Amino acid sequence: MSKLIFLLAAFIGLAAFNPATARTMDKQRAACERDSHKFCAAEEPNAIAVEKCLRAHMNELSSACKRQFRAKRR
Repeated sequence: MSKLIFLLAAFIGLAAFNPATARTMDKQRAACERDSHKFCAAEEPNAIAVEKCLRAHMNELSSACKRQFRAKRR
């Protein structure tokens, strides 16, 4: 639980620099939170490691989370 709180605090802290980034990160977090816990709990709170893990599980992710990764590439 403390890892999740730390991860969320890191997202909020980074998002404070740019409101548009904050909205994007909120959408990503909301879309991928369950997948993150399911496949990448051991990587939390390291956001870079979580993203790498999620990419490794791309075929298993929810469609909402996959859409966030596709949108990120644009």
